[in-house]
Amino acid sequence: MSELYQVIKERRSIRKFKPEPIPREVLERIIKIGMWAPSAMNTQPWEFYVFTGKAKDKMGSILSKAGEEIGPRLKELFNEKMQKFTQSFFKNMGGAPAIILVLTKRLPVNIYQEGANQSSAAAIQNMLLAAHLEGLGTCWMTGPLWVEDEILNYLGRQEDSRLVAAIPIGYPDQTPPVPPRKHETIHWMED
Repeated sequence: MSELYQVIKERRSIRKFKPEPIPREVLERIIKIGMWAPSAMNTQPWEFYVFTGKAKDKMGSILSKAGEEIGPRLKELFNEKMQKFTQSFFKNMGGAPAIILVLTKRLPVNIYQEGANQSSAAAIQNMLLAAHLEGLGTCWMTGPLWVEDEILNYLGRQEDSRLVAAIPIGYPDQTPPVPPRKHETIHWMED
């Protein structure tokens, strides 16, 4: 199995981190490799905000509000133990020493917006794989979309941007089990 295939299969969403800081050059390397993702019409519409220290704590308090907002959805999907664990994770982002926000441009035409969102998602996947290769853990979070307006207001970006995801990042303090693939739906269309 090639190294790339191995990295893809071994990467896990981490929700418990060690407190040790991540060197800035490592975070920069991860973000820059994210920028090598393909993008719709080569627009490269992504922007990245990196929060550490007190700035991370302040953003974390905004992100924690999303945990309250998604409560009803958690009840639909998970047992009580998993609901509590998820709510707890939202309170402090698992102790991650850094949080990366991925934003994209706010576009007036829905199909353009979808292209920008998908392009940013490709950049996120590159970053998650690079972080794993660097010995770091991440968690791709879309729950913060529930508090997107507050986040964009805090950044002064409510008019021109959209939030795509928040990514807590740090050295893992857990080793989650391999989740099975839920289904394999492949349609081969020939002749």
